[in-house]
Amino acid sequence: MMTKKLILLLLSVSLVTVSGAQESASGRDVAAQKTKKKTSKTKSSSGKVGASKEAAKKPMGVVARIKQLATTGQYQEASKLLFSISRNPKNASEASQLKYMLGLMLMELKLYQVASFVFYDVIDEEIRRNGDGKYLRQSLGKLSYLSNILDSDVLLKYAVSRIQINQFPAESRDLFFYRYGELKLKEGSFEEAAKAFAKVDPDSTVYPQALYRQGLAYAEDDKLGKAIAAFEELLNRNQNKPVTDVNRVNANLGLARLFYQNKKWDTSLNYYRQIPRDTLQWHDALFEMSWAMMMSGQFRSASSNFHTLHSPYYDDQYAPESLLLRAIVYLYICRYDEMEKVLELFDRIYKPVLTNTAKMLERSEDSRIYWDEVKRTIDERKDKKAKKSFKRLNDIVMSSILKQSLIRSNVHYYEMLANESQLMSKMTPDWQQSAMGKFSKRIIERRRASTQDLVGKLTRNHLLKMKSELRDFFEQNDFLKLEMLGGKKEVVAKEISGRKIPHKQITDDASRNFFIANGFEYWPFQGEYWLDELGNYHYVGVQACE
Repeated sequence: MMTKKLILLLLSVSLVTVSGAQESASGRDVAAQKTKKKTSKTKSSSGKVGASKEAAKKPMGVVARIKQLATTGQYQEASKLLFSISRNPKNASEASQLKYMLGLMLMELKLYQVASFVFYDVIDEEIRRNGDGKYLRQSLGKLSYLSNILDSDVLLKYAVSRIQINQFPAESRDLFFYRYGELKLKEGSFEEAAKAFAKVDPDSTVYPQALYRQGLAYAEDDKLGKAIAAFEELLNRNQNKPVTDVNRVNANLGLARLFYQNKKWDTSLNYYRQIPRDTLQWHDALFEMSWAMMMSGQFRSASSNFHTLHSPYYDDQYAPESLLLRAIVYLYICRYDEMEKVLELFDRIYKPVLTNTAKMLERSEDSRIYWDEVKRTIDERKDKKAKKSFKRLNDIVMSSILKQSLIRSNVHYYEMLANESQLMSKMTPDWQQSAMGKFSKRIIERRRASTQDLVGKLTRNHLLKMKSELRDFFEQNDFLKLEMLGGKKEVVAKEISGRKIPHKQITDDASRNFFIANGFEYWPFQGEYWLDELGNYHYVGVQACE
């Protein structure tokens, strides 16, 4: 946030022509400074000179007042005064300057969304005048900064639609290129996204994030060599950081996925194993690692992972595919009894989810209903002690919804707007009832309503996708049941013919002293899960196929 010294410097270079009507409107503020008028006795021939001096005193009085308010932290009063004089048509020639100063005051008040609308006005004003002055460039820089704080693509889309990229101030271009690349990545313009990320300076604070997303853009564009190079650079730059460093984790995860895509299973597994347990990415990494293990024939290792993935700690995770993968692994090793339990578990968990989702979609298309579900869930997660309210969508469905990046970013944006609304409610009654206060309230209310509508629509679209996806998974589930029945028939036929199916475990003939001697504590699983044991389970069954 800008210091008072910087604000004073900006205001000191302002020479604002203020109308007599505006001076009267702000007369109370100027009078507070106890500035006394001085009457000068002039000759009739010098009357115009005296009037000119008197006119010059008026704008300096307002500027001095704004400077005083800003440097003493009275941003509410400063914003009221600036809003009033910037809207007067008589000050049209200085409108950009006045509005820019107003935006600075609003930023000091942490009213970022309101400030962004003021900077919009400055940009429009300058473009209408075909201007390329400092207020255009500075407003673009502030808009880029606010876009990052609010995590709003709306601000960025607006800026890009109105100006040329080279009009952005140099000190803001790295952040702009990063946000612009993110926007193009979301739109599916992967080549444009990669080019934008490439323009971020390596010394910029956003360079690591840009490098990661550049790798994602190359991967989506099937340029795997360039994607690997981007992730390797990111990993090398963060190799000395803690293992839980988000950029280091993202680099390892990106490389693991790329090598999996190239069917280099062992290399992929090496990178997946670098993801620490105490990171947000670990659960997804463990599931993806299980696919790589299954594809490389490491069935026992994959089965060990499933014991963690399907532990009670992840009961609210939407992960139907992981259950089907577990069933496939058991099918490969002919463990049909265990396979049957997994398929029954799939039915028990996801039939209610499918029914729940279908009923919600049939109930209404109104985005407000879907928003209400999201809002209730967010509120309950914030306040663990709050009484659980009735929800039409269960926890598994809501967890899936809130994992969607677009929904998550818009929810964050809504919370920023709610925070601004709360800040305004704590301001003085005089500010709230002023034109500035009413303008601010109107902006926030409109943006909150439009964000609620967008989140509601995104939620409904995700539920439609989930419904279609679950139907496909249930078809796969039915197919696996047929395969399981076929396998069971073969087992019965072999037992009738006198051939026994092995049911021993790999540790049946091993002494536990082996594990203890190598620094391990070995405990047979007895149905009780502990958080610090996740990821340390080992499946000890063997293949039962001949």
